[in-house]
Amino acid sequence: MAHSTVGAYNNNVSPSPQETMNQQAQTASTDAPSVLAGRTGVIFIVDDEMMVTVSLQTMLSLETPHQVHCFNNPLEALEQVSALRPDVVISDFSMPGLDGIQFLRKVKALLPESTLILLTGYADKKNAIEAINTVGIYRYIEKPWDNEDLKISIENGLERSRLVGDLKTSVSELSEARRSLEQHNVHLESLVAERTRDLQETYQKLQSIVNNTADGILTLNAQLAITSVNPAASQWLEQKLNLSATQAQGKPIQSVLTLPPSNGQPRPLEGLFQTSPGPKTEEVLLGELPLEANVSPLQSHPDGTAPGFVLVLRDITQRKDIERLRDDFMSTLTHDLRTPLLAAIQTLGFFADGTLGELSEKQLELIHMLTQSNRELLGLVNVLLEVYKYESGRQNLILDTVSVGDLLGQITQELDALAKHREQVLTLEPLDGLPLSDYRVHGDKQELKRVFVNLIGNAINFTPKSGRIQVFLQQENDSPKTVPRLRIQVVDNGRGIPSQDIPVLFQRFSQGTSKQRSSGSGLGLYLSRQIVEAHQGQIGVESEEGKGSRFFVVLPAL
Repeated sequence: MAHSTVGAYNNNVSPSPQETMNQQAQTASTDAPSVLAGRTGVIFIVDDEMMVTVSLQTMLSLETPHQVHCFNNPLEALEQVSALRPDVVISDFSMPGLDGIQFLRKVKALLPESTLILLTGYADKKNAIEAINTVGIYRYIEKPWDNEDLKISIENGLERSRLVGDLKTSVSELSEARRSLEQHNVHLESLVAERTRDLQETYQKLQSIVNNTADGILTLNAQLAITSVNPAASQWLEQKLNLSATQAQGKPIQSVLTLPPSNGQPRPLEGLFQTSPGPKTEEVLLGELPLEANVSPLQSHPDGTAPGFVLVLRDITQRKDIERLRDDFMSTLTHDLRTPLLAAIQTLGFFADGTLGELSEKQLELIHMLTQSNRELLGLVNVLLEVYKYESGRQNLILDTVSVGDLLGQITQELDALAKHREQVLTLEPLDGLPLSDYRVHGDKQELKRVFVNLIGNAINFTPKSGRIQVFLQQENDSPKTVPRLRIQVVDNGRGIPSQDIPVLFQRFSQGTSKQRSSGSGLGLYLSRQIVEAHQGQIGVESEEGKGSRFFVVLPAL
């Protein structure tokens, strides 16, 4: 039978365990979060007295949103536990056939997360307390109960069931995550082991290549000190410098390798190791041994500096011998060709001037054609000879102070007749307004003249009638610490150069594309580049089809 209060107990008597639990429940109710309101749960009420179940069902249905199922037989309730899965089970202690402790123990086995509340009389309180720890009952409520206390207990029990359920779900998810993590860990360990084996195999192959290659391999740190030497490089160091691999480690690379001089001037080796996007290839000397050096920076730091370099060296002694034989052959061939060509030109001259008798007009025309052909062939032989002299390093420049302004004045005066014949205007303009004699360089006057005659002559030949060719002079000096430069520009308004021809324009035998070919030998600009670079200068071109070309030469100025 339900009562509205628990007024059957004397206030002077010490509070019972049930009263203590009731007080705790009331305290908890005042702190219960408002979010519990509106949540629904499933409640089982099991009591053999129908009046009790009807009373509780009526009260809970009116005052709570929960689903309430009442049973007067505990066995019938057990049959519905698995199907309805109650969140809270309220059971009477004394019931025929199966008491409340036994019933709740079976419910606990089926639904461990359900909250179990035991209704007990005062006489059964001791047995109920003893069963709480063994069965896992959430709490017991004495008869007669307080409705508010019962509702609070049910709400707290529902929240406990939810928390236990959430905890169980979280534990299950954590267990599943742990199993998945263990599987991933096993897979990762297998993958690491596999990659480690691959790296070891790759390292062994690389070591085999490094140790057995005929090329020398050196590694350098950022300070250009040697850090490792392979057997091929070690053998060269022993033979040429009497230096073991152990002794070489830590030494600066400048003490081992040198760059061949350019026009008798030494070149610093440090320029070979300036960081660039790709590898650099340069000829170097180890003692007297000629080597081709391929320099590659190691992985660069974020600031663009390289932590070190890999230097691959290849012995080019045989190649240098072949080049020397080729140069000797070409030099001998071109030299021996000049004598008969000169003799033929001189003989044809005797025919042309009537020394060997009078000739008809057609004969003179033929003699003139033969003379012109022989002169062109002689010019080609001379150019070939000059090219191979520069390529073999045998061309000795006669250096002196050269007034480029006066030299260009002389060249433009000589070529002005050819320009006028083509109805063209040829001008020389100092952009700085200085006297021509003030534009001076240290160089070989005859070789520089060859360059400027070639550039201005090409401009005249490739510019249509009534065109204009301008030669500009200008001093360049970026700062007091830099070497002043002299820029010479040959500008025309001719047909221009196709863009695909520009990258190969200064290479050997370059005669343009099929779209626009030259009838020359293709050696003029190549030889001009050789001459300018021998003077520590630069040569280049800017051009656009239909708008003309701008050839420029930059030389160190005095």
